[in-house]
Amino acid sequence: MATGSPPTGDHCWSWAPDGLEDLPRVRREFQAHLTGPELGELDTDRVRECVLALDELMSNGLRHGRAPVEVEVCSVRGGLLLMVSDRAADEPPRPTSTRDPGQGGMGLGMIASASVACGWEPTTDLKTVWAVMPTDEVSAA
Repeated sequence: MATGSPPTGDHCWSWAPDGLEDLPRVRREFQAHLTGPELGELDTDRVRECVLALDELMSNGLRHGRAPVEVEVCSVRGGLLLMVSDRAADEPPRPTSTRDPGQGGMGLGMIASASVACGWEPTTDLKTVWAVMPTDEVSAA
């Protein structure tokens, strides 16, 4: 996962989960946005991929980052920009492809293969991990 700035988005939704116990609520609210009139008819598989990707990013931020964790989802051309920020600017995301999938740790790799773009951006006191998930017929990279 390379460093770099995410694209600029608009029509954003945001959450501030305090812990892993908040993830089901955020997933439900996000899915309601995805299936609501704002985005039109999204394919069921696209909805599932977007919800899973956001869940992976949020759980990584909560497990491996430093509080507070901030979540923002914005519309971008052809997709949705998912951004999760935490205060562990000095700790880059560490995708792995060498461990047994049964041991976990495969979320960032899954996001990289399902997204059209992804990366992370460190600042002085903040790390933002982001991915653009396709919502139209553009195929993932």
